[in-house]
Amino acid sequence: GQDTVATISISADGEYIVAGADDTIYLFDKDSSTPLWSYDTSAQNIYSVSISADGEYIAAGSQNNNIYFFDKDSSTPLWSKALDDDVKSVSISADGEYIAAGVGNTGKKVYLFNKDSNTPLWSYTTGNDVYSVAISSDGVYIVAGSQDNKVYLFGKDSSTPVWSKDLGDDVRSTAISADGEYIFVSTMNQKVHLFDKDSSTALWSYTTGHNVYSVAISADGEYLVAGDINSQGKKVYLFDKDS
Repeated sequence: GQDTVATISISADGEYIVAGADDTIYLFDKDSSTPLWSYDTSAQNIYSVSISADGEYIAAGSQNNNIYFFDKDSSTPLWSKALDDDVKSVSISADGEYIAAGVGNTGKKVYLFNKDSNTPLWSYTTGNDVYSVAISSDGVYIVAGSQDNKVYLFGKDSSTPVWSKDLGDDVRSTAISADGEYIFVSTMNQKVHLFDKDSSTALWSYTTGHNVYSVAISADGEYLVAGDINSQGKKVYLFDKDS
């Protein structure tokens, strides 16, 4: 189609791919470019999608303020929930049990859901838009990045952050290792930062010289990748966690 594909996520085994294109969510099997199903949200944009490790569960966040939760076998959501504003980011644990969501604009919240209910387990209000959330594989740790310049680390059992840190500019992208030990974030003052979960003091920071809109971390936390955007061309950076 001609829609803009804004967000994608692939299952750990590579079997299933979920994509958000304009107002529609698509699920694919790796063996075919014909979707298994699609779901029209009637939103202007799908901002974020995330799929469980086995491809069984899918979460999506949209510009119509809704978070959607699906089983792979049906295009009818198991549930949906209207939140306070645009759902900018969603992240699902490996087993599909927990879903984190970040809300922008007037909402300014981080939410945690259990897959069995559209009633949040908890929510936390930040100082501005929440652009990015990421959840550890077991759902125990959640990291969130906000336009209030802070990165937040939560444990699943409490809406009170384990810690937060002001990084001097919008926190645009976040990633967490599978075991929750390492957190990698980017800020709009052209920096990336690596944290250990036990401290709000960064292990290290690196200045790219350009805004970094996307970061990712390997399951074991050993390798980190960041992508920046600039007038001279686009760059990708690969780091070892120790440097």
